[in-house]
Amino acid sequence: MRNVFAALMAATLSLCRYGTLAAFSVLIAVVTIQVLGRIPGFPSPSWTEEVARFALVYLVAFSCGIAVLRGELVNVDLFVGPLPESVRRVIDRIVDLIILGFAVAIIPGAYDYVAGSIGERARSIDIPMVVIYVVTLIIPISLAFFSLARLFGFGQSAPASHGELL
Repeated sequence: MRNVFAALMAATLSLCRYGTLAAFSVLIAVVTIQVLGRIPGFPSPSWTEEVARFALVYLVAFSCGIAVLRGELVNVDLFVGPLPESVRRVIDRIVDLIILGFAVAIIPGAYDYVAGSIGERARSIDIPMVVIYVVTLIIPISLAFFSLARLFGFGQSAPASHGELL
């Protein structure tokens, strides 16, 4: 069972990583078009504002689960840092349980929100808004799945690249 969950987690993690890269790439491309649109004679389509917002929301949706898995989503270093390692692990598990509970609690409302958006269309790019609103369902499912993965011992440690550990 653990191997099946590990394979599912690896696939989901890859999907989230590629989704994050895709959303970030779209955001970079659209913002580049917007910046170039300030040059006289270069077209600046009206849909770029809307696509930039959508890409940013998808960027958050795909990356929040990765942040949970790495223990970077919720942390108060000033409080947790001085504590012994065993106490920090207990606090991390409590935080994982809180995230899991919150995510599971909002999934039904997120589903209702997505279901209620069927039939709506985006104004400037004429796509179904359900494509955009599904992000409200991706976020809590991702949070729940990856917090569950941490509870099962699949958590990853964050790289110490920010200079916090000297």
